[in-house]
Amino acid sequence: MVDAARARQLNIVHLLRSRTNVPAPEIAARFGVTERTVYRDMAALTAAGIPVQATPGKTGGYRLAADTALDPLTIDSDHALRLYVLGFLDSPNPDAEAEGRARMAGVSDTVQDVIRRLAQRIHFDTADWYWRDEGSGHLPVLRTAMLTATALETTWRTKDGYQETALLKPYGAVWKAGEWHMVAARTTGNPTRFRLNLVNRLHPTDLTFAYPEDFSVRDWWAQTMEDYGKGDIRVTLRVAPGARDELLRLSLKSTSRIRQHDDGFLSIVLFVDRWEWLIPLVTSYGPHVEVVEPTDLRTALIQHLRRTLALYDHATTGGPAPPDGPPHDDSRLRSTHGRHPGA
Repeated sequence: MVDAARARQLNIVHLLRSRTNVPAPEIAARFGVTERTVYRDMAALTAAGIPVQATPGKTGGYRLAADTALDPLTIDSDHALRLYVLGFLDSPNPDAEAEGRARMAGVSDTVQDVIRRLAQRIHFDTADWYWRDEGSGHLPVLRTAMLTATALETTWRTKDGYQETALLKPYGAVWKAGEWHMVAARTTGNPTRFRLNLVNRLHPTDLTFAYPEDFSVRDWWAQTMEDYGKGDIRVTLRVAPGARDELLRLSLKSTSRIRQHDDGFLSIVLFVDRWEWLIPLVTSYGPHVEVVEPTDLRTALIQHLRRTLALYDHATTGGPAPPDGPPHDDSRLRSTHGRHPGA
């Protein structure tokens, strides 16, 4: 949420960009705060990764690192996360917050407009933010296209290994589980998501489009994640006390059911589109998680564990070697990207 302190801190960054050295008393006078508040602001900016340098002495003050070119429209991985920490990009109501509270702190109309547009177009889903960042090389082109409503000629790799090219209208970008996703729509049809690490080419065109005023990338993403993987296949897991707390931190769907038993065990009922992605998830918990139903999933788990055991038997006793390679689908990625370490 954007509050007066964070809006002032953003304005301080813009002040430092325009000057080589700004004394603390001048910053305090400019924003109507005490020098102690300025010191706290500088500490907050430094903690968020903004490269603020302090020079002591009567002629000293604050400045940005000489080799840093911070631009309000720069959204690479580092700067986007820094702005997120400062609370500028993920306000539930960006128009009211950025244009209301930011104006009270004296933020210029230009900066307010940048905040409003970025808050509308960029969303951080930080449930899995311990993952490695990928796919940010296309962000400069995507950033400009989003803010100017310019259509992009896009070429990307499909899961089957083929290439596809289409004209896309970029509505937003989402950072999820260490990967950037572009939310975009074809010339006709509804928006969908494209993983940027699968995109080979983003080429700006001369075509512009009318950005839908009622579209929120945050709301669209939340609904997409809720719908992703849901289906009619019922899966029941019996969870031992040793895995209970961690399983309760799964990103469950609205259709999931949880039942706690008197003996400390837990029953989790999932309704999924396919159960293959649960195999690596369940086996990672060993004997602490058991599949009660469906029978096909239980059978597949038994076969998976037997192949794993055959690998170790082959290494120690010289028995038959198991088949090579992981499953030829996205089951492992789906199982791990659905988990997060926080409660």
